[in-house]
Amino acid sequence: MIEAWRQPGAEDRAWLMYAANYLFRTNNVRWVMDPLRLTHRLPQAPQADFAGDLERLSFVVLTHQHSDHLDLDLIRDLSRLPLVWVVPGFVLQWIRLKTDITLRQVIVPSPLHSFEIQGIRITPFDGLHWEQEVDGGLRGLPAMGYLIEFNGKRWLFPGDTRTYDASRLPSFGSLDGLFAHLWLGRGCAYQDEPPLTDAFSQFCLDLRPRRIVLTHLNEFGRDANDYWDESHAQLVVSKIRGMSPDIPVEPARMGASVLL
Repeated sequence: MIEAWRQPGAEDRAWLMYAANYLFRTNNVRWVMDPLRLTHRLPQAPQADFAGDLERLSFVVLTHQHSDHLDLDLIRDLSRLPLVWVVPGFVLQWIRLKTDITLRQVIVPSPLHSFEIQGIRITPFDGLHWEQEVDGGLRGLPAMGYLIEFNGKRWLFPGDTRTYDASRLPSFGSLDGLFAHLWLGRGCAYQDEPPLTDAFSQFCLDLRPRRIVLTHLNEFGRDANDYWDESHAQLVVSKIRGMSPDIPVEPARMGASVLL
């Protein structure tokens, strides 16, 4: 995966480092969203020179501080590289306590204020990483999603989402693609059809993408009853194809390459 990512190429591509952690090569610029080592979640995995492998990075984008998205040891390794870091304020306080990142390296994104890095336009927005509990309270934590534009293409990354209501997100207009993090409810992975299957599928379609890529599969840090795998992805694929057969939808697993 790293060797392919390093190569020059006219194609814009993403590679999955882990369940929903992305390496990108867009317009021959190399960058990453929520970088994470396999050893962070699977300690018996082989060690490697991660900073050396990723030395061609230009910038890093972070979304939130859950452990399957924020690998502080890797951030420490990468902090010695001359990178730009896009770090939401609610994450920045945490990583400044734990790493050597300095403020001069950091862009703190503000919702709906777009900026560009090496010709890649980034529009941050508040994610929907909150779920309503039975007692009326909210469970979750702040998270940031991103609209990424490059080479005339527009891809949306809502990130981890627990409230499937597209009306609570900005109107993004036409999208070339959507990376959707699969989550179908809490503690229900053994059910034949988990309770949020329809809501998740409709949420994806309500964002009006031309293509949908399903990720966040096989996240090893989860308990079995919260573990989403290929069977759940195929359930959603069938559901979306039944609802809107003209929109391509596919799962992508860690290590896979996705042509953008």
